[in-house]
Amino acid sequence: MCSTRGEHLARLMHAIDELAADGDAGLPPEVLLERIAALWALVAAADPEIARRRTRYTDPGR
Repeated sequence: MCSTRGEHLARLMHAIDELAADGDAGLPPEVLLERIAALWALVAAADPEIARRRTRYTDPGR
């Protein structure tokens, strides 16, 4: 687990770079969706406030 905000951001940037590099590789849509979900998990870990706000868009009861 990352302990600092800088480490969280470094992991996020690395994951984005990997996804961008693989984007033209013809990956199946399911794989791309899983990787994008993993990016959102990294964003949420880096900034819990973003994670809290994101639930407004995914929770129809709000």
